[in-house]
Amino acid sequence: MNTDYNLYKIFLYLYEEKSISKTANKLYVSQPAISYSLKELENQLGYTLFYRNSKGIEPTEEAKELYGYISTAFNILNEAEDHLKKLNNLSIGCIRIGMTSQIGMSLLSNYIAKFKKKYPGIKFEVISKTTPEMMEMLENRSIDIIIDTLPITSKKNVKKVVLTRLFNCFAYSKNLNNKISINNLEDLNKYDLILPGYDTSVRSKIDEYMESKGIKLNPLVEAGTSEMLLEMIKDGLGVGYLVEDLVKDKETYEIITFNHELPAVDVCCVYVEDFLTTATKKFIEMISAFQK
Repeated sequence: MNTDYNLYKIFLYLYEEKSISKTANKLYVSQPAISYSLKELENQLGYTLFYRNSKGIEPTEEAKELYGYISTAFNILNEAEDHLKKLNNLSIGCIRIGMTSQIGMSLLSNYIAKFKKKYPGIKFEVISKTTPEMMEMLENRSIDIIIDTLPITSKKNVKKVVLTRLFNCFAYSKNLNNKISINNLEDLNKYDLILPGYDTSVRSKIDEYMESKGIKLNPLVEAGTSEMLLEMIKDGLGVGYLVEDLVKDKETYEIITFNHELPAVDVCCVYVEDFLTTATKKFIEMISAFQK
């Protein structure tokens, strides 16, 4: 747009007030300044926009055509400004959260409930994919934050808030036909193993831990999510490794205990600070306050 925004604003007031003096009063400028601006707009457009009469001014046919476009444009701009104000005061908005599985879901539900109580106009979208997919979405601004276990690698300078620490375990179904007898870590490879996907943080930690003991685990199945892993254990496919909090049904699952403490994982809220919306900043502030 080559024409000054203010010239169109003056045109709208002139069209609606039908008076140079009233327009000048509304905009708190002098009448000569209004007349000068009108002449400047007419010169730029190449049309006469108003005729003077005894009552004030009357729009030309060209002005009537122009008004339809300019009034619509200004209405859209006003709506955009109102929308941004509502986003800023958290009357409206959406927070998009990526999660890989059930890990941290109970925490997240609690945080969302508390936030919605204070800001009921904010919507939440929770998306479940693998950690690499979540990181790509975060870097592309398709989601706002990730709730996942560490470590998380990224091309961006990500920040994190630790929400909780979870402990892991090996477990199997009590309905297995073959008797399970595991007394030490070396015994694990005697049985079919179901492990988290190779690209997950839980898997990388257990692999690193076992290798420090001189053991390499050979899984029969690698499950993409904790839900899949839990179901496979329940169906008797083998011994699985997962977050202990997920093994709630003690009648169905048997947790294997060792003299060694298996590696824990930290569940974190991960984000790129430069990408945060007003609503997401407030949500992270609330999460951070709970951790102090």
